[in-house]
Amino acid sequence: MFGFIEQLNQFRASQPIFIQALLWLLFFLLVIFILYLLFSLIFFPLMFLYNQLTDKNKSNVLGKEDYLIGELTTRLRGNSIGEVIEIGSETAISVYPAKFYREEDRNSDVVLPIGTKVLIIDFDEQGIALVVKSDHF
Repeated sequence: MFGFIEQLNQFRASQPIFIQALLWLLFFLLVIFILYLLFSLIFFPLMFLYNQLTDKNKSNVLGKEDYLIGELTTRLRGNSIGEVIEIGSETAISVYPAKFYREEDRNSDVVLPIGTKVLIIDFDEQGIALVVKSDHF
């Protein structure tokens, strides 16, 4: 092992100055990369545990009294599934599949055309937005 290091050092010493500088730069980059990998291996389990204990994804869930404002991008009729774009946040645009929130709207074959303003009341297990027509917008 030490013979290899001696040969490497003799090779480095016999090179011109700009090659020596390049070899030193590569050596320092290799050391930084090894330190990065070492710290990643040490801190990854700790950060994973921290995220598991603290992140319960409760900060972005709708409250019972919170509704989103949306606009239909496809026609919504009866028990079919349409599409709604969320327009109330003013910072981000999100598109969701949509169906009527109320059972009586689904059963009475109510039709809402494209562009109708709706309130997104909740989301079901499949991530489908449950909407009702909004007359206030």
